[in-house]
Amino acid sequence: MNVRRIVLLNVVAFIVVLAAVYGGYSYYYQQSHYVTTNNAFIEGQVVPLNAEFAGKLSSWNVTAGDQVAAGQVVGQLDTSLEKQQLGVTASAPGVAQAVSNAAQIMSPTNGTVVQSNVSAGQLVSPGQPLGEVVNLSNLHVTANINETELRNINVGDTVDISVDSYPSLSLKGTVQSIGMTTNSFFALIPSTNNASGTYTRVTQTVPVRISMSGYAGTALRPGMSVTVRIHRQTP
Repeated sequence: MNVRRIVLLNVVAFIVVLAAVYGGYSYYYQQSHYVTTNNAFIEGQVVPLNAEFAGKLSSWNVTAGDQVAAGQVVGQLDTSLEKQQLGVTASAPGVAQAVSNAAQIMSPTNGTVVQSNVSAGQLVSPGQPLGEVVNLSNLHVTANINETELRNINVGDTVDISVDSYPSLSLKGTVQSIGMTTNSFFALIPSTNNASGTYTRVTQTVPVRISMSGYAGTALRPGMSVTVRIHRQTP
């Protein structure tokens, strides 16, 4: 084996060892300084559009993507059915006006219509979600953090956020709150064996709410997947 080959092998071996050391240090640094998860998504407060009484929609003026303001009329109910149910009371002073006012379906908040579930001519009832409005300028992230990592997280911690849909976008956030129960606590299927009563022990996740900043002008949508890196508190 000539000298050149020996030198080349030594250089290659040195590079491999150096890469391994760097990789190990990088992994240790990430684990000791951050809590990272991609089990996270963007959320916003969903506000339903509802009718105050049962009846037929005489008009429905919004579709998904429309901007609405608080108090804006988005639909109108036909008052015939309501007046029929009220009987003679419907002609009492003030009642007719009250029914007319209640027939107007208004948006309770500023935001964007993210879903429209009805159209003019449909029969609707109180409590039925006719549509949903979300304020897209007031979004947040919900990150499901393993229970074993909660001791390293506090309200107020800084968070780095990356959005799957926009790989080049880097956002900052802050831990706003930490859930009081695990995600599975109210699950319909409990983590127990009904026959034996034994508990199936698995690592649970707890929802952590994270505020976001710096996303103005970016078309973020509720439900988008993100990866969060929380600057952890070391014991």
